[in-house]
Amino acid sequence: MYKAIKDKFKIINQREIAKKVGINECVLSRIINGHCTTRKTTAYCIVKAISENAEIEEYFTKGE
Repeated sequence: MYKAIKDKFKIINQREIAKKVGINECVLSRIINGHCTTRKTTAYCIVKAISENAEIEEYFTKGE
């Protein structure tokens, strides 16, 4: 499971990212605020929706 690095998500439009990824805006908010973890595929989609050149490790830490 992957946990978001909160400081990395300060300048994103959550509504736009949630729509691109195909998840509910509330779910995205919980993920990026560190209230819940997410699967690698979802973390990857979130990161790529923010920037095509970004890597998961820039926005998420791998955990249990």
